[in-house]
Amino acid sequence: MQKIIDRIKQIVLKPRETWETIKSEETTVSELFKNYLLILAAVPALAGFLGRWIIGIRIPFAGVYRFSFGASLMSAVIGYVFTVAGVWALSKVISYLAPNFGGQKDDLRGFKVAVYSYTPYLAAGILYLFPSLGILVTLAGLYGLYLLYMGLPMIMETPKEKTMVYTVVIIVAVILISIIVGTVTGAFLGLFGPSLPRI
Repeated sequence: MQKIIDRIKQIVLKPRETWETIKSEETTVSELFKNYLLILAAVPALAGFLGRWIIGIRIPFAGVYRFSFGASLMSAVIGYVFTVAGVWALSKVISYLAPNFGGQKDDLRGFKVAVYSYTPYLAAGILYLFPSLGILVTLAGLYGLYLLYMGLPMIMETPKEKTMVYTVVIIVAVILISIIVGTVTGAFLGLFGPSLPRI
């Protein structure tokens, strides 16, 4: 766990040096998936579960609503699964598009870029313990876009003059993936989640 915490600090506070380290690290998609993504993605899921169930969500002019245990758990599990799947899908998009922007198609490198660009968002997900702080998690996600911009030329070897366009295309892909995940998650919760009790 300490290695994950150290890597979070490194990629957030010293991104350029950390991307250089990441580029040369010997690992596999499977190892990075199991030893980093699956663990870090649990942070927003668990925090969101506790926040929705215990603290509740304040809705302007309507009061505070708290999910039931079952609805909170279902939301957390669905969110976890789709977050992991979303990062994996993004890594495939990054790798697939790389040659179109002068980079190298490489699934491992694409996965590195996706996972570490998502790191600020996933780590900040601890703030979901207090649902009203969700906006700060979004801001951390925006910092992840900067990490993406910085990481693409270093990891995917994209020429600097093409990095901005490549980044914009990836951001569009992130938005589309987020819309799909949000829609599917909302549909699942709408079908199976109980109504929110007022407290």
